[in-house]
Amino acid sequence: MDRVKCTIRARRDDDRSMLVLLAEETLHPLAEGAGHPERYRTAEFLELVGRADVFVAEAEGVMAGFIAVEAEEDTLALRCICVSPAFEGRGVANQLVDWAEGLAIDHRLRRLTAHVPAADHPSRHLYKGHDFVPAGQPGEPDMLVLEKRLPGSVA
Repeated sequence: MDRVKCTIRARRDDDRSMLVLLAEETLHPLAEGAGHPERYRTAEFLELVGRADVFVAEAEGVMAGFIAVEAEEDTLALRCICVSPAFEGRGVANQLVDWAEGLAIDHRLRRLTAHVPAADHPSRHLYKGHDFVPAGQPGEPDMLVLEKRLPGSVA
């Protein structure tokens, strides 16, 4: 498939229903397919969208995906990346990660982190392509913490 060029913008109030629809269409089946349906709950997703900074990727006139991030001390935590099935494999997730990295650098943060299911090979591949490395185990079984140190940060 051809790559698409996305315009990334801050979430607007009228995006909420599309964010939920996209999450239900993509994240819910991923969690179920991995044997961990507890990893996606609509109420928890709505709570995340309410507290996190959410950025929407638009391509071809529609929502192609989104990313939810939260700043924590010197870190920008990537909480959720979601890409519409119509745009999978077209570079949307890469553009969202690049956007988040630029945001973190602009805010002089030292690193990016992401919690990823160990069995989620596409997400692990995505983050590896952006130079994320394993950084430890979270408190959840079958999850990995990945991180990327940003330019100017000290290890």
